[in-house]
Amino acid sequence: MRAKVLIVVAVTVGAFTCSSSLWAHHASRQVYEGKSITLMGVVTDYEWANPHSVLSVAVKDKKGNVEEWHAEILPPTEMLRAGWTKESLKAGDEVTLTGRPGKYAQRILWLEYLVTPDGKKLGRK
Repeated sequence: MRAKVLIVVAVTVGAFTCSSSLWAHHASRQVYEGKSITLMGVVTDYEWANPHSVLSVAVKDKKGNVEEWHAEILPPTEMLRAGWTKESLKAGDEVTLTGRPGKYAQRILWLEYLVTPDGKKLGRK
């Protein structure tokens, strides 16, 4: 009986430990807005990196001022499956981004998809 109780406690503690760390890393619902926006701009940097790739884009606001936006994408392994490559984008490319803006930080975006200069749509799947 005591062995069964110890096993149940160990499994429960292990499940909570694993699930909380996964939730913390993938809490995009808490960090990003639920409604998407679309931006047009020029690529300034494209970082193909783990745990998430990042795209930096210079976007003109309504007054003509340039703002630097940063879009979080997927890890490279998932990006490859979705049709991206390390050479998909380069500085100077004009792109259209669609994604969910950050709730707490300015000018960040959880990228849903983008359209490249040649009209190719790159997304998350």
